[in-house]
Amino acid sequence: MSLNTTRPGVALALGPGAHLQERVSRLERDAIADALRTAGGKKIVAAKLLGISRPTLDKKSEDYGLTVSRRRV
Repeated sequence: MSLNTTRPGVALALGPGAHLQERVSRLERDAIADALRTAGGKKIVAAKLLGISRPTLDKKSEDYGLTVSRRRV
């Protein structure tokens, strides 16, 4: 059995020695940040985009140290 591990960017994001949990955490944090940006800081919208509840989004945002700043128009 042979594995193709030459996918560009996969190992480079966290380095070749990064553990799976570190990679999963980075991916989750980035997905949450992207959803919050896309939703303009509206947590309920971001939670729906991610398929999670608002309290779960709040908990994960706190865990990852993400803060939400909404712009007033």
